[in-house]
Amino acid sequence: MNTKHSKKGHLEAAASHHEQAARYHREASRHFEDGKDFAHAAHQAMIAHGYTLHAIDQAHDAGAHGANSPSTPPSSSGSSASAADVAKLHAAAVELHTQAAQHMRHAVKLFDQDRSAASHDAQLALALALRALSNENEAARLFVKLATGSAA
Repeated sequence: MNTKHSKKGHLEAAASHHEQAARYHREASRHFEDGKDFAHAAHQAMIAHGYTLHAIDQAHDAGAHGANSPSTPPSSSGSSASAADVAKLHAAAVELHTQAAQHMRHAVKLFDQDRSAASHDAQLALALALRALSNENEAARLFVKLATGSAA
């Protein structure tokens, strides 16, 4: 397999992983919004997190590691945590993964005609993925606070 097809395959895989991550974040958000079955919600969030990591790895393998957008954590909700806060973070991750998947799919379409444009889209997708990862980490932190009843 030549490098061109390999990189394009990585972009396609990254897009697919973003779509899966969005799906699982959507489920986690729904469960947190409902305020019940937190164990299942946490499980969905962990699966989404795995897909996020796979998407980032695939983007790196495709050479989309030049993104200069720093990962900025979302603002903390203060000393208390609620299921609604966790749901909002997962909902935001859904949007970020959806956008990242769209950029990766666009990169795949452009790959054979314009490598520079494809690389740009892949870099945007990676930056969005890093933002989603930040939201995931904050959601996990808040969930632990919620589950343990701790204020810190």
